[in-house]
Amino acid sequence: MNPRTERADLDGWCLPLCTSSSIALANLDAQTAGLAQHYTQFGRTDVGARLTNALLARHSITSDPWDLTAADRITAELVSRTSADPTAWITRAHVTTTTHRFAETMQALALAAHHGATTEALVEERADVLEACGHSPAALRLRLAQGTAPTEPQQMARIACLHVSMGNDEEARDAIGEALRRYAIPSPLPLTAMLYNWGHALQHAGQHEEAMTAYRAVLAYVPAHSRALRALSE
Repeated sequence: MNPRTERADLDGWCLPLCTSSSIALANLDAQTAGLAQHYTQFGRTDVGARLTNALLARHSITSDPWDLTAADRITAELVSRTSADPTAWITRAHVTTTTHRFAETMQALALAAHHGATTEALVEERADVLEACGHSPAALRLRLAQGTAPTEPQQMARIACLHVSMGNDEEARDAIGEALRRYAIPSPLPLTAMLYNWGHALQHAGQHEEAMTAYRAVLAYVPAHSRALRALSE
């Protein structure tokens, strides 16, 4: 039997065909468990960073506080044990941004830069902080400062959300439409992150019906997505 596939519709855009969320979530659980075992055995920084990202990805869907607590603990271990590794500090910054501890994020980014982190990694985290603090124009300028047009769907979707928050609806729709057209990953999980953030940006911009449509598209792919369920029930 072929794996079940899922597709949703969003404001006239035909969204990508993806594998079933049950398969994607099972794969994420298996990946997380494997990385946790590897990290426990060897304590490698790159494995700890990948484990942290997997935990944060799962937390964004389930809202399980255990995943966030584990990510916080692991990144604290990483920066303590490998304090000269920029990957440890970038990963730590990602966690502290997620938990809205922005002063810690900026300190972690300064140390990441000191130890040779790439400009791209630093820009991404700094833009996230600016966006979370309501400085959308500065975040947009930072994301576009490299002088090349973003080509990754996730990057384009982030820019679309910034345009929404600034009232640039035409630019926002162009960016999210292009992001959706370029999405070619079988898993629906990165796609639902894009769609949820799009809905969240629309909701904060006062576009309630459009936001609800985006949240329903999230649930068409991942019916157990806790944040989309909560947003629709409020």
